[in-house]
Amino acid sequence: MSTLATPRPSAPTSPMGMILIVALVGLVASGAYVASQLMTHGHAAYHGDSRGLFWGLPIVTYDFFLLSSTGLTMLASVWTVFGVEDYRPIARRATWLAVAALAGGVAALFLELGYPLRAVLLIPFSGATGAPLFWKVWGVIVYVVALLWLLMTWLLPRAPIPPRAAAVLSLVAAVYITFVAGGVYGWMSMRPFWFGGEMSLAFLVESLLGAVTFVIIFTWLAHGGRSERLDEPTRALFAGRLGGLFAILMVAHAFFVVSRLVAGLYSNAEGMQVWHHLWSRPLFQLELWVGIGLPLALTVVPAWRRNPQLLLLAAVVAIVALFAARYDFVIGGQLVPLFKGSWVHGLLDYRPSATEWAVLALAVFLSNVLNAAGEKWLQLDEQR
Repeated sequence: MSTLATPRPSAPTSPMGMILIVALVGLVASGAYVASQLMTHGHAAYHGDSRGLFWGLPIVTYDFFLLSSTGLTMLASVWTVFGVEDYRPIARRATWLAVAALAGGVAALFLELGYPLRAVLLIPFSGATGAPLFWKVWGVIVYVVALLWLLMTWLLPRAPIPPRAAAVLSLVAAVYITFVAGGVYGWMSMRPFWFGGEMSLAFLVESLLGAVTFVIIFTWLAHGGRSERLDEPTRALFAGRLGGLFAILMVAHAFFVVSRLVAGLYSNAEGMQVWHHLWSRPLFQLELWVGIGLPLALTVVPAWRRNPQLLLLAAVVAIVALFAARYDFVIGGQLVPLFKGSWVHGLLDYRPSATEWAVLALAVFLSNVLNAAGEKWLQLDEQR
């Protein structure tokens, strides 16, 4: 009688190896193009406007990735800090995605700054305590330290639980950065499109929404896009609490966008005419009705969000729409010149340059390189 065991069928190969290769090639290509343009043209490679439009697509990219990172840390903290066991299967992956997203955002910011190293060295010690950006930089410094602490003591050694002090520090820093990031815009009374005390709360909702979509998308990618490869706790989380959180965040995000849109269209205050400009654009209509409407419908109906393919579709559409909303917000707030009538009579015109699109590509590729490397060499699926 043979003692040879029947071989088990091999699991489908994860696409992370191919994603890593593609992302590396893309990172080198986009990085080379951006470097050549900046060395040749300097900051003129970006299509800013000295009459008031100073923050272009690279700042949109930075804000989007930074807020996604803080949201991912907050999502991971549901287990690492508050001990909600249902969220344990995604805590490691969410934390590593926070590291990857932060790297992409900081890279975009550094490429936008004329002298990034000088800014890093001087801003924290400038003493400009009246500037929100001063406090934001210090928040990011603490946040980086906390993430490195988690990386060295939890993710790399594959420890069963993270140090509680590191987890709490990362959560506090993430919430703090999100609050101050909203304040950077919401406290600017000279920019009516941005001004408002609700901005920090809106940023909190958007950061968590981005985190949920990233976790859904990259968990599926890590498992070859096949639901049967997910362990039962992860499947239950996606179909249950995480899917429900996705729906709640979509409702909150839709409420913020629609309420600000209605107020902007109704108001005749100087600076709010940007809303009429946005409303007239077909891409904004697409963002509103498809980018928000479709994920909202797919997540608020329980039977639909329990369908893995529909949940993934909702996440992909939502994350694209979220980036578009960030673009509309950052750029829209600058379209009315600060000295309207003296320098220009209408709205400013802005179209990102090829270099700015390349900065976005570089941030995406860099984040994917780090994430794919983590999927290959770190144990991001929770082992009980």
